[in-house]
Amino acid sequence: MSETYDIQRIKELSDGDLALQGETMADLMEKHPAFKDQNLSPGIPGPAQIREIAQEVKQSSTAAKYDQTKESWRVAAREKLLQSIRFSCQYVVMYSAHVNNPSLLDEIGVDRAHRAPRSSGVKMPKKFDKFSVTHGKKSGTVKIHVNSWEGKASVHVQVCYGDPALEESWQTIKMSHYCHSTLTGLEPARRLYFRARLQNDAGVGPWSDVVELIIL
Repeated sequence: MSETYDIQRIKELSDGDLALQGETMADLMEKHPAFKDQNLSPGIPGPAQIREIAQEVKQSSTAAKYDQTKESWRVAAREKLLQSIRFSCQYVVMYSAHVNNPSLLDEIGVDRAHRAPRSSGVKMPKKFDKFSVTHGKKSGTVKIHVNSWEGKASVHVQVCYGDPALEESWQTIKMSHYCHSTLTGLEPARRLYFRARLQNDAGVGPWSDVVELIIL
């Protein structure tokens, strides 16, 4: 429901960030009273369905980068995920009203529309002073390191398989709450580009400088 949740913001996400939003939402839905141990109507997308469509968004996005005929698949997958998120949000609104517990509205991982900032004392994240990507011990792995930060926040890492100058070439592959993380399953002998940014309750910070690396 657009008057309850900020669906417009989700519509503006890149393919990678949209898929990540779906996966994060699915994880929270599994613990949410509206979905946990509930016999859902076929018209209400559950966490497994949301996660499956999020995976389809990632697959179709990658396919469309190399084959223009897959663009219609990518667009359809995005719309299917957006619609599923919208329907699930509508169900949460009805469920929270039914059990008279409005706090459940904030436990699904989707921002409320026109909601006051959760913490006025939190500052917008800054650009990472340090962002490095190095080879891991095993083939197809890399190690990510960023500088530390104050307060609670998460690190979003994106990879580019094509032209780093094109925003649509980037996709989110990792979200972490630590300065160090490892990426696995990358294609050896492939030239990739990486970037990272920090997100907290105040918003999303600027992207780091781009790091180029040939995967071993």
